[in-house]
Amino acid sequence: MSEKKIGTALNRRSFLGRSAMLGAASVLAGGIFGPSAKADELPAADRGVANRAPTSGDIAILKFLAAAELVEDDLWSQYAELAINNKKYMKALKKIDPSLPSYTVQDRDNERSHGLFINAYLTSIGQTAVNLDPFRTLPSVTATGAEQKGRLTNLTNLNVDTSWYARYRSAGNPDFGDTFPQIVNIVNRPTIPTSDSIKGGDLQAIAHTALFHFATIEQGGASLYNSLMTKVSDLDVLNILTSIGPVEFYQFAAFHKSTERIFKLKSKDGSLTFPDLRKDPVAQDIFPEPCKFLRADLPLSSVLRPRNTATAGAVATATALVASNLFQGQPPAFLDAVVALATAADAAVRTLPVG
Repeated sequence: MSEKKIGTALNRRSFLGRSAMLGAASVLAGGIFGPSAKADELPAADRGVANRAPTSGDIAILKFLAAAELVEDDLWSQYAELAINNKKYMKALKKIDPSLPSYTVQDRDNERSHGLFINAYLTSIGQTAVNLDPFRTLPSVTATGAEQKGRLTNLTNLNVDTSWYARYRSAGNPDFGDTFPQIVNIVNRPTIPTSDSIKGGDLQAIAHTALFHFATIEQGGASLYNSLMTKVSDLDVLNILTSIGPVEFYQFAAFHKSTERIFKLKSKDGSLTFPDLRKDPVAQDIFPEPCKFLRADLPLSSVLRPRNTATAGAVATATALVASNLFQGQPPAFLDAVVALATAADAAVRTLPVG
């Protein structure tokens, strides 16, 4: 989905709304995710300006990342359950790449560890851990293998942004306003089987769609961490971001590699077509091409992109997730709280130590 379409979708839902709604969202976030300490509320000897403790901005960043990791844990749990316990879905994924079912489990375990770690760190510095349990109300699919419990995310009607495929194979960079085409136009499609009645080509189309979503989620997570790193003041918090962020890109690289094996497929109704990437001469170009970075007058460099706040920050990430329909069915209170967390994270400013 293009940035223009994402913006239009969010305008329709009034996601960012007016300042009054943001004020209400801040109250909601404080009640659900716990208050974030302000720098001047910390003991003088431990304030971030002395580089001895996380600042309020650091805490805001960690709380948004904790929420993001819990969301990832939820969606990857659904993928892992079905990739391992639903034989037909497993077979469809393996038809693309025999490693995909295992990758989903490993990714779930990684994201779960990230969420647990960040929350434990927040608790260790006297902050309230992020708890999304009140919003685990979305139903599970009825397909064999899915645990019947409340979910945070909805994988049955997704819009999947596949522009990363062209982005990483060009000299362009979204940070400079460059845009990229969709290699596949995925709109309102499931990425997991919704029932046992789905089979054959329809199930294979779901597996194809899922692989593109796997990569989309992880490249977005990598850009998010990269965007927030330069806003951090405390060294421990910086260590957390610089150590977890690269794992997100590591995961993207694994799924990116698997897309080389995507074979031509068209849905029965003809509305969804996947190209044969096995015959695409650039399909194996999975290493990021050198691109514009920092300033247009500097030489091209191979980097992770985007990374600036407008294109890869917390609000941009939340905006893209909502526009993808990942939270379809969640109440306004959930979206309001996410807005408040994202806004606070993006507002963080790095504070250098004195002396």
